[in-house]
Amino acid sequence: MTVFKRLSTRLAVMFGGLFALALLLIAFASYMAIVSYARASVQKELQASASVFNRIWTLKSDSLQTNAVLLSRDFGFRSALATHDNATVDSAFENLQTRLNIQTGLVIGADGQPLAGDRGNLGQNLAAALASRNEFNALNGIISVDSHPYQAVAAPVMAPDRLGWVVFAQQLDAGEMRSLQGLASIPIKASILTQTRGGLWLGPDELTGDYKPSSLSFFIDQSLQSKSASLINSSHGTMIAVATSLPNIDSQQRSVLLLSYPLSAALHAYQSLLTVLLAIGLFGLAAVVAASLYLARNLTRPILALKDAAFALRDGKPGLVRITTHDEMADLATAFNDMAVSIEERERDITRLAKTDIATDLPNRSAFEDHIAEAREAAHEKGNDKGIVIICIGIDRYAHIRAVWGVAYAHTLTGRLQDILIRLFSKAFIARLSADTLGLCLSPCDVDQALPLARAIIARLDKRIKVTDDQGLDVLVSLGVYHVANARLTPDEMIERALIALDQARVGKLKMALFDPRIYSELADTLLLTDQLHAALQNRAMQVWYQPKFSYRENRITAVEALVRWNHPERGYVSPQRFVQIAEETGAIRDLTTQVLQTCIADQGRLKSAGFDIDISINYSGRLLSDEAYNARALAICDEAVGQICLEITETAVIEDPTIGLAAINTFVGRGLEISIDDFGTGLSSLAYLKQIPAHELKIDRSFIMEIESGQRDALLVRSTIDLAHGLGMKVTAEGVETAAAFTLLQSMGCDIAQGYGIAKPMPFGDLILFMNDFNGMSAPKAKMPTYRNKKAV
Repeated sequence: MTVFKRLSTRLAVMFGGLFALALLLIAFASYMAIVSYARASVQKELQASASVFNRIWTLKSDSLQTNAVLLSRDFGFRSALATHDNATVDSAFENLQTRLNIQTGLVIGADGQPLAGDRGNLGQNLAAALASRNEFNALNGIISVDSHPYQAVAAPVMAPDRLGWVVFAQQLDAGEMRSLQGLASIPIKASILTQTRGGLWLGPDELTGDYKPSSLSFFIDQSLQSKSASLINSSHGTMIAVATSLPNIDSQQRSVLLLSYPLSAALHAYQSLLTVLLAIGLFGLAAVVAASLYLARNLTRPILALKDAAFALRDGKPGLVRITTHDEMADLATAFNDMAVSIEERERDITRLAKTDIATDLPNRSAFEDHIAEAREAAHEKGNDKGIVIICIGIDRYAHIRAVWGVAYAHTLTGRLQDILIRLFSKAFIARLSADTLGLCLSPCDVDQALPLARAIIARLDKRIKVTDDQGLDVLVSLGVYHVANARLTPDEMIERALIALDQARVGKLKMALFDPRIYSELADTLLLTDQLHAALQNRAMQVWYQPKFSYRENRITAVEALVRWNHPERGYVSPQRFVQIAEETGAIRDLTTQVLQTCIADQGRLKSAGFDIDISINYSGRLLSDEAYNARALAICDEAVGQICLEITETAVIEDPTIGLAAINTFVGRGLEISIDDFGTGLSSLAYLKQIPAHELKIDRSFIMEIESGQRDALLVRSTIDLAHGLGMKVTAEGVETAAAFTLLQSMGCDIAQGYGIAKPMPFGDLILFMNDFNGMSAPKAKMPTYRNKKAV
């Protein structure tokens, strides 16, 4: 086997095997040459047979034509035909037909109608065919009747004009064709076909039933053009066939003689030669197979070893190949082993980086999840049901520390906290979940131990910690605690619950908080409600209700505030504070505000048509003030209003971004809209911004109005606010007016407009129309509130 030590030697053997394949190809080429030679030989025989058939048919046609011409020139016959002596014509024709043993025939008169002989389909077809011929000489050719061909001759009867035709015909049936086929040297099959007006070539079923009409017609057309034999499929196998054109009595018909011979019969004489060629091909193929097996045994073994090593390397297992040879394949294996070692080293580095926080060299969240999964699996195998405690430790003021002391200092602080936690819990796994959050996992651990452990962490970390050798820092932390025992949660879900607990602690300004599933359910419900809100906006399911606003000066309802309502099909009416907040946080506030504006503009037009010129106040979210594109869209909608539109904007929305907010408000005022400062007094009110806002109205929050009767401080604040607003040129609307005492007191303080349940609750548009029709102005405005009959729209 030393001869095949080198790969190049084995390749030479393979090429030797390819030589055997070349022999097989030569055998195939020889077979094709034999087929071609056999076809050429049969073609010559078919063409020779066609010439013989044509000569025989010519002799028969000449014999029939001679007798037809003799009868047509007979003086007595012509006289009888000219004088319409049909009895004589019929007798003379029958005598000649009987004497000559002619199968069929007929005499056609000058009017083109048969006078004697066959008056059936053949006679009618011959009469019709000859009626269109203007020749004065004898005719011979093929005529087809119901796909059955006939050999016919026709001689004109002249005296001197043409008086008619004498026609003799012989059916070319299967027996006639067999007699013709017997004249050939090989057992060919002869058929006569006639072309229909649709282009198909048809003949008797017993002659042409072996072929598909469409395939046969295509073959005949091609054969008439090429005038050579070719192959055609039939129900009895592949045939070698040639088509020869024949003359026709009917000028509208075309006929051909189709001669065919089985290909298998043509190849029968070469059967022994084909057998030899097949044996040579099989021998060559066997040689190639043997060579391939030999090469597979020597070449594929190291290749398969490389494949197995590659798969092992893919799965993270050692993937080295054992080297047993000294050829080129051994060099490839050596290179592969070097590559595998390099990949394993890089994978270790990548894995370490993927599981490590680069800044602090602590385990990251991915490593934390892996540890939780392993700890839970270990506890399950040991049958330990104490569970796992996950604590998220948030570093308060981390962003401030990083901004003041620098990033490196903040990272060092995180490392110091880890060191303290390791000393406190030697078996705990600690990771950095985010910039300001550490994660700690204790397993196994009972739920009763979770809070005491969290308090121990706070006690140890909530103090001054030495960050560097010469500098310390007072650290404050917040903790989120989550304990899991039997719940089948993913590690990611467990960490998220601990982080949610941390958020709950920070929101509640607590040092630590245990995960509250109720709050988590509320978060999930909020997500669900968010999707349902978007669907409601798409379906325009939101409703606009209106709360009337009573003017003290005009003693009537002069305006309404538009309030959006959502009647959820499952939840009922959803709190506006909740879904409006969701809309602001998700960006759906644009679509919501657009629908409210469009509805209000339409309803204001309907109110005016009903005889009520009412101003409409619409809440405009502070989130939209900085959106210049949406502000332009809102202005375009408000330009369609038939009355006054007032946008209610909270003062805090302007304070958050005064430059953009004041610019947007000035644009609204410049286009004729009124501005109302909503919920005044509830936020961080600033007189500096209040004097800059070109508002027309100031609304005092209901929290002040509800206590105005019993609290002197609230009454003083309300009176001062009214005087302040009037001094700045604004009218004042008091919200939350529910009692007659509050109504009267506000009137005495100079309040301009009252709004609240004491005047009317928010109502749909249909109820608003009834309310406006029923409302009675009060006779003594200083004494009591207005009264009305509260009706519902039908």
